[in-house]
Amino acid sequence: MSPPIANLSAFLSELKRRRVFRVAVVYAGVAFIIIQIIDGAFDYLPIPDWVGTAIIVVLLVGFPIAVGLAWAFDITEKGVVRTAAKEEAVEAKTPPRPFIGNKTLAIVAAVAVAVAVWSWWGRPSTAGSITSIAVLPMENLMNDPDQEYFVDGMHEALISELGKISALRVISRTSAMHYKDTDKLLPEIASELGVDAIVEGSVLRAGDQVRITAQLVGTAPERHLWTDSYTHDLRDILTLHSEVARAIAKEIKVTLTPEEEARLASTQPVDPEAYMTYLMGRYHYNTWLEEGLEKGLNYFQQAIDIDSSYAPAYAGVADCYSLLSLFTFLSPMEAAPRAKEAAMKAIELDESLAEAHAALGVNKLLFDWDWQGAEQEFKRALDLNPHSDNTLKHYSFYLIVMGRYDEGIAATRRMIALDPLTLTSHIHLGFSYFKSRRYDESIIQLNKTLEMEPNLHYAHMQLAWNYAMKGMATEALVASKNALALVPITDDQYLLGTLGWVAGVAGHREEALEFLERLKELSTQKWVDPAYIALIYLGMGDKDHSFQWLSKAREDRSPTMVYLKVDPFWDDLRDDPRFQDLLRRMNFPE
Repeated sequence: MSPPIANLSAFLSELKRRRVFRVAVVYAGVAFIIIQIIDGAFDYLPIPDWVGTAIIVVLLVGFPIAVGLAWAFDITEKGVVRTAAKEEAVEAKTPPRPFIGNKTLAIVAAVAVAVAVWSWWGRPSTAGSITSIAVLPMENLMNDPDQEYFVDGMHEALISELGKISALRVISRTSAMHYKDTDKLLPEIASELGVDAIVEGSVLRAGDQVRITAQLVGTAPERHLWTDSYTHDLRDILTLHSEVARAIAKEIKVTLTPEEEARLASTQPVDPEAYMTYLMGRYHYNTWLEEGLEKGLNYFQQAIDIDSSYAPAYAGVADCYSLLSLFTFLSPMEAAPRAKEAAMKAIELDESLAEAHAALGVNKLLFDWDWQGAEQEFKRALDLNPHSDNTLKHYSFYLIVMGRYDEGIAATRRMIALDPLTLTSHIHLGFSYFKSRRYDESIIQLNKTLEMEPNLHYAHMQLAWNYAMKGMATEALVASKNALALVPITDDQYLLGTLGWVAGVAGHREEALEFLERLKELSTQKWVDPAYIALIYLGMGDKDHSFQWLSKAREDRSPTMVYLKVDPFWDDLRDDPRFQDLLRRMNFPE
């Protein structure tokens, strides 16, 4: 035997004599058991991932230490003794019995196998099966009610980031907000929202430092999947949102397209003061009330004054002006140009901003009547954020306007899947059925919505439309009175105009005239959509006055006119050449 081989053989023999191999095997077996326990049991416990990582590092570092101690010492019945040299061992008459014998090895092996089977068999269903999540309202760790707008902003931003992932259905902010301060258990919430997992979190802000702690909980069965904390300066707040979203996507093993990877990784610094002001604007905008929209507009403009390159603030300005006009708080001639300018500026600053494309799409749809351009913007917005319930709502409007009813209803159903608890989403489905002339389905849907909340005056109003179209005058008038009983004094032009039409169609001319006079009186105080006046005249059978006011509505760029081509309200005018002329002037496709 050559000297190197002889030396190696002697060394291996010495390792065996000193029981180093036994110690290594037992150590590896025990380490395996511990790692399996960490991997399995920790899923059910709210323990940060770093704890398990630290234990694994300690086990790895301990391995060479254990092997070294095995070389130098023996654990025997007499305790720990230094291992005798080879010559001494030969002379020893009765070698000490080793502490680690064959029985010990067998026990460790059996336990390791048992733990491995338990870990595999009892492991929760793989996180890769998670395809839908809800982000619950985040906890305000500042204990300051004045910071709620900031916490809500962090919540909305995280939902928006996750919404960029096409393979993951993310529940909208409006439905998630139903669980603010709730006592419901997570499995119950998941069942109501129809999701596979829940994200919980908290926000702490100290000066310009922001920390978000988030945890992902599987709900079928309930198990803890992941938790971590992220801290960044306000200037890098977009990076913070992106990191949390990417961590969640990685944990649930959702597939990202290369474009989605790039969008989530692409962030830029923001001016902290502009960002905080923007969040305040978004907080007020989300009320959808006139006062809230005006306050939101003011804060968005302040954010622009602080940082003229901050694209989301321009998108916020566009959103406010569009809604102020759509809700008839401002005339389209005043609001539309400002909305368009702001939306285009936002896209110029950040072409990847989904909200900006959606805002421009709304402008092209409601005011420019640029049908092809509107669809392009909506599709671009949905490419950038496939799970924006707001964009889906606008796009479904567009599809209905174009007479693509099945597509519009499908888009509305997708919106409800993202926003299942917001009642206006369910009303919108009834609205889509009505515009599609599926009156019975609309009635069924609206009654289901009223079972959820009986005091929705818009649901009663739309029931009145459907009954009137079906020639059920008595039922139409009852539904109309139910709607008005919920808002006895109203300046809601939408309600006055459409219920005035119902009264006229039902033969209640005096009542229709009362609605008409109320609208004309309102017109002395603010802009009134001429299309609603035209609608009441049509309900009473006065086509000439109806065309007169429709012509004015076209001149005023009334957003109500977008439905002219398909709306059942105008069916009695469709054979009139004047109606066909209106359609041509609005550039409707043939």
